[in-house]
Amino acid sequence: MVYQHRYLPEGILVPTLCFFKDGPKQEIDLETVGRHAVRLAKAGVVGLAVHGTTGEPLLLSREERRQVLKATRESLDQAGYQDLPIIAGCGVTSTWETIDLCQEAATLGASFAMVVAPGYYKGAMTEDVLDQFFIDVADASPIPIVLYNFPGIANGIDLELDLIKRLANHKNIVGIKLSCGSVSKGARLQAVIDAKDFGVYGGLADTMLHNVALNGTLGAISGLGNIAPASLVKVFNLYKQGKFDEAKKVQEDVSIAGELEIKGGVPGMRYGVVKYYGYGGISRKPLPEASEELKKDMVRWLDPLMGQEDLKAQA
Repeated sequence: MVYQHRYLPEGILVPTLCFFKDGPKQEIDLETVGRHAVRLAKAGVVGLAVHGTTGEPLLLSREERRQVLKATRESLDQAGYQDLPIIAGCGVTSTWETIDLCQEAATLGASFAMVVAPGYYKGAMTEDVLDQFFIDVADASPIPIVLYNFPGIANGIDLELDLIKRLANHKNIVGIKLSCGSVSKGARLQAVIDAKDFGVYGGLADTMLHNVALNGTLGAISGLGNIAPASLVKVFNLYKQGKFDEAKKVQEDVSIAGELEIKGGVPGMRYGVVKYYGYGGISRKPLPEASEELKKDMVRWLDPLMGQEDLKAQA
């Protein structure tokens, strides 16, 4: 089956967690990977990002990355979500392997490839070098490219606005996820670029309504969606229905819960799934488990929001 999508979906996407079995090797739990993907689809999200930062891709082997992507696509298809697009994280240090990952992702059912700046040799990554890196990847990829601007995992590289604007003109670069925390960068991009041609997503839930309502962004790709997908969808849908005051009220709870994206990281998001859904296990070492103090904070941040989630509907 071909999963061709030219334009990015408007709404809420979730960068999915990966799941592991107990034991010294912490083998991939593919059954839970698939179960989790279907739960998110039931909650009304418009797409999934597999092998984003939340999915611990740098802790997976190349074969494990392939297995996770394949299991996610097959589980969605079997549950009737054949049209739900997957954005596959494909950015690594070398140009050739990034291209190879994009090509493989297309064969495994991804509709888009998300590519972060190669930050290991930061001193050599001038704007011209980065420009050529993304162009080379986009020229060779059989699926459209989504830029991933996340200085936190790219050794501090923050894509400049002018560079993003130039890359947005490439026919096979269709959008960007902004995990840099810059609301103004999204505003300046969507002020000069049609969202249909180049979609912008915020990377944090706490500014989701701000970005959508004021900046005109397509939506959000938020790790909080692993725990509270229906609430994020509710904010977006209420805004689109013209019910701004209602959307703002839910967004307030989302923004409080968004603390976990900043302070909890992947272990915190995983604990949220364990706490409210009863599955999730622990991250792959050397990532730690959430501390007892963080767990208490997370319950305080999340409980008001989780009261609005229909947990049974996602079962």
